[in-house]
Amino acid sequence: MTASRLARRLLPSPELLSRTRGMGWLGAYLRERPWLWVAHRRRVALGAAVGLAVGVIPLPTQMLLAAFAAIAFRANVAAAVAATWLTNPLTLVPIWGFAIFLGRQVLGIHGPISAPRELALNWSEPSSWWPAVSQWFAELGTPLLVGLPLAGLVLGASLYVIVYIGWWLVIRTERRRRLRSRELRL
Repeated sequence: MTASRLARRLLPSPELLSRTRGMGWLGAYLRERPWLWVAHRRRVALGAAVGLAVGVIPLPTQMLLAAFAAIAFRANVAAAVAATWLTNPLTLVPIWGFAIFLGRQVLGIHGPISAPRELALNWSEPSSWWPAVSQWFAELGTPLLVGLPLAGLVLGASLYVIVYIGWWLVIRTERRRRLRSRELRL
């Protein structure tokens, strides 16, 4: 299977996005602009990088922001939306730990890291959620707030290189396999 076929198989189609609740407008937008959807090595790598960079920052609308950022950077929108799912509850602790590490390095903070107290939300009173979450973030401190964008840039750039080189290796392997099969036929 070729690399572009594999990418087309893994990435959702504009029709699927049209049927997805909240993303229907994106499917219609992309149908008219195929260059934002094409499975090209550079565009997919850039889309994945943009998606992970946006996905690192804890926002409730990560996929939507990743789609807008991919459109702005002329990257593959499907790869950007899919890459936001690399940040999930299982990867949250390592990513935030990396962000805090980067933030502390940039700010020149040394010494032990103090853990914040447990986030206590009163689920029956939604108006208390924002103050509780903002206090919890304040306890995590400036290193996290400085480190999250930096972690997004570092992880996004790393993912760009990984996808780009991985795609190149798949293409190279396919070409060698085809050349060997031609030689065997002759």
